[in-house]
Amino acid sequence: MTLALLRRAPDSPPVSPRTLGPAGLIVVCGAAMFITSLDSTAVNVALPSLRTELGAGPAQLAWIVDAYTLTLAVLLLLSGALGDRLGRRTLFRAGLLVFGLGSLGCALATGAGELVAVRVAQGCGAAMLAPNALSTLTTAITDPVRRARAIGFWAGIFGLAAAVGPLVGGALIDTLGWRWIFLVNLPVVALALTASVRVPETRGGTGRPLDPFGLALGAVAVFGVTQLLIHGAHYGYGGVTPVVCGALAVGGAVAFVAVERRRPHPVFPLALVRHATFTAATVTAVLAFAILAGFLFVSSLYWQHDRHASALHTGLALLPATLAIAVVSPLSGRLIHVVGARRLLVGSGLLLALGAGILVFAATSDRYLPYAAGYLALGLGFGLINPPITNTAVAGLPPQQAGVASALATTSRQLGNTLGVAVLATVAAGRADGASVDQRPAWIIAAGLGLAIAALNAAVGRRSRR
Repeated sequence: MTLALLRRAPDSPPVSPRTLGPAGLIVVCGAAMFITSLDSTAVNVALPSLRTELGAGPAQLAWIVDAYTLTLAVLLLLSGALGDRLGRRTLFRAGLLVFGLGSLGCALATGAGELVAVRVAQGCGAAMLAPNALSTLTTAITDPVRRARAIGFWAGIFGLAAAVGPLVGGALIDTLGWRWIFLVNLPVVALALTASVRVPETRGGTGRPLDPFGLALGAVAVFGVTQLLIHGAHYGYGGVTPVVCGALAVGGAVAFVAVERRRPHPVFPLALVRHATFTAATVTAVLAFAILAGFLFVSSLYWQHDRHASALHTGLALLPATLAIAVVSPLSGRLIHVVGARRLLVGSGLLLALGAGILVFAATSDRYLPYAAGYLALGLGFGLINPPITNTAVAGLPPQQAGVASALATTSRQLGNTLGVAVLATVAAGRADGASVDQRPAWIIAAGLGLAIAALNAAVGRRSRR
């Protein structure tokens, strides 16, 4: 998760009778994080409904997902730094408000373009919530045992949201309509806002200077790559749009590196690239979460579009994967101390490759059992991979670099989500007519990404031993 976005406040926050205790803080902060994670998984089940009711094309469907994850990825570091300066509770409450307004805007959207725009607002709110909610927990809960339990609970939120997101989303869509996957956020936001008055305000001291220019250039580069991949998959790579997107991607990346090399406090310290463990963890995060995002997108479209399953039955079909994520995610952190983070990452990559390989053959059959086996292997791989990424990102680094390294690993997860939809989902969805979902190319790519994860971490492990 976002553990290293956090820096310990120099002094413990004052305690008053009106301040929430550890249990209350866990509930309030955990509920806020749960709805932001739930929203990113539940919306995949709504894609066929959005295609039908809003007339969204395949490229627009991809951006309905990517607008949220890309905004979240770009703003995570900035919002964490702002929370250190302005107060974490202040940013947390602002994030709740923005996320709630974004959710309402999504529910009221009348067109695909409008929905993409308000998904950006939702992503802004989620970016303010994520780092500052966990920062509040780790600074306000001073007892080490309770703090460890709070962090463990936090780490399980993603797995729980992945498990119930497709099910809750499917049930809401089948009974009340797709708009309710956004409206259901509003009562949770209202309750959390009310309770957040009793959340203690904490700050992180002086902190690092902000680098909004570096963040903006990075955002331009990632946007260019994402739009290039989505447009090219559906409409081809000829014409003006791919040229413009390619120019944005290359120009943004070159300018980003040039600017960051001259900054005394860059948003991305380029020296970190020389640390093999950090680079491997960052690449692993991008590849693994690309598989996850592509899996949710492609599978949701396939079961509803090609197999004519309801949204709820789609959630049930994905249960072997989502349930495995929910069960294994809390255990993965403990397994690090038993088998080692590097072995976990290698094993996770092999499980992801195995699951995707099974799905390549399952795509030629109408039987559900091969799909269930593939989904189970994918779920086990996803569940195991998250804590070791953060662990290896900071391994061997000086303490003063551990925070930014882990924060960048967290950002890499969101970038992986964005690129996964841009690549796997658009390859499966086909050209602009979106007539069918061709899963096999997506699963072949996913299998290759899983093998790349295993090979990369095996090579880094051998280098570290030498």
